[in-house]
Amino acid sequence: MSTAKPLPRIADDEIFALTPQGEAELKGSGTSLTAAALKVLVIVDGKASVAELTRGMPVLSPAEVRDNLAVLVEAGYVKSTKQGGEAGYGAIDPGDFFKTIGRPVRLAPGATGTGDAEAMSGLASLREQGYYVRIARRPKEAPAPKPEGAQRVALVVDDDPDIGTLVSTFLRLENFEVVVAANKAQILEALRRPAPPDLALLDVQLPDVDGFHILSRMRQHPQLKSVPIVMLTASATRADILKGLHFGADGYVTKPFHMEPLMKAVRTVLGEDGTA
Repeated sequence: MSTAKPLPRIADDEIFALTPQGEAELKGSGTSLTAAALKVLVIVDGKASVAELTRGMPVLSPAEVRDNLAVLVEAGYVKSTKQGGEAGYGAIDPGDFFKTIGRPVRLAPGATGTGDAEAMSGLASLREQGYYVRIARRPKEAPAPKPEGAQRVALVVDDDPDIGTLVSTFLRLENFEVVVAANKAQILEALRRPAPPDLALLDVQLPDVDGFHILSRMRQHPQLKSVPIVMLTASATRADILKGLHFGADGYVTKPFHMEPLMKAVRTVLGEDGTA
């Protein structure tokens, strides 16, 4: 009598996204997957439903697409993006994530005194060096290694295309894959990716969303709360630093900025600056 574990049931309205393991499989030089499973893995995009995937795959029947998706789920190459499903991370609800859109994030009454000494220290560092990093929030241990062949991912949120291009160029030299977002729709799309970013550079002033609101919502999300976040601010004020301290920013860089201070801040929040 067979005791094999049954494969998960795949519904037509489900949407699947690649996991880091799946991304690494596609980028690798070889694969252990069958030809059919590999064809299905290639078309998984985190947007199309299973029904849409089956219509776009004429060489496989709908049943074959679903069967191979089940195999890929069981092997850890793809995961469901349904709200509340095992994917968890990919199921960010836009209505919830941006529910205070249009209103600036304010500190609660009585919170302004908390961390005031650190805010003043940070303000002095910003004015003197162009960056400030909260040593208290630096990673206590190295992050888990990425799957073989997988790059670290940096999310750059800035509505200035020149800044986005410049920062992306330097981050790619540090072997990052870079995702640039300029507004709330692009931010949400970036955060729906199969795995959380390894780093986020977040502009404080965006055209349709408060940067501190994004920070606070990321810190409340179970899979995003540990992402190192550096705020990019054109207004180096005590009030902004207090907001960042309150909502959990790891560092700050003043705009306009030189790339050396920015990369120092990035290396420090990632624990790669060589200091204890």
